[in-house]
Amino acid sequence: MRRERGFRSRGGRGGRGRGGDGGGYRDGGGRDGNRDGGGGGGRGYGRNGRGGGGGGRGGRRHGRGRGRGGRHHNPRQSADSGNQRERIAIESGVLVLIDQFMLANPQFIDRLKSIIDEGPDAKDKVIRDYGGIVVEVSPDRYRIERDPYAYSIVVHPEGDEPESEEIQQLATDGKGTVFVDTRCLAMIDRELLDDSSLLDKYKQLWFSGQDKACRDLIRDNGGAVRYGFSRAGDELGVYVIPGQNIVALWPDVAEGTAAADAGSEA
Repeated sequence: MRRERGFRSRGGRGGRGRGGDGGGYRDGGGRDGNRDGGGGGGRGYGRNGRGGGGGGRGGRRHGRGRGRGGRHHNPRQSADSGNQRERIAIESGVLVLIDQFMLANPQFIDRLKSIIDEGPDAKDKVIRDYGGIVVEVSPDRYRIERDPYAYSIVVHPEGDEPESEEIQQLATDGKGTVFVDTRCLAMIDRELLDDSSLLDKYKQLWFSGQDKACRDLIRDNGGAVRYGFSRAGDELGVYVIPGQNIVALWPDVAEGTAAADAGSEA
């Protein structure tokens, strides 16, 4: 598999599966209750790669005709708007990257509540079990630069202006992979996951169909939400520049797939 635009490959992957009928975390199976899914399809995670089959996405995002994905949609303009708007306030020194749905996933929330008095390692394991990634950074305010044509997302301290080509060369410290099923990636301070009432409110909004209110709630609490790159979901490699507070994400893109999704939301 060849990565377009010179991005490095993270090695082979198992086949992308959309089956499964329960769970919602990496050691259990696919998700049910994903509003964007068709008939409860989800990702299946297994020791030998990505499993699954069966149900696919029959969700509302296909065939919109108007709005973000319309004929005159400009991905660059939309991305630039988000780049100017989105910020992350990190006070704990730990950035969490995770699919937006997982913050509403009852199983994820229950797992966090069950270890509320345990140390950070236990919380980090739960985050990874549900497809997320934890990255240590200095407490600061961060900007997010999403480039829909370079298929990259860069998180950096506000006021810095790193060059994208330089980041690709220097971001050599791989932290793992974040899995994005619902098109949107939540970026938050880890300490927000200790706020059970906030997560319960987010869950209530999500399952009542108020996706935008969920994203606004994240932003109101110092987090950010950005789109991935593929309508079918993303597996984004997470890299950092050693000694710097710069986090870079990019997907492994099959030939032709990236071009088909270039007009997706920003």
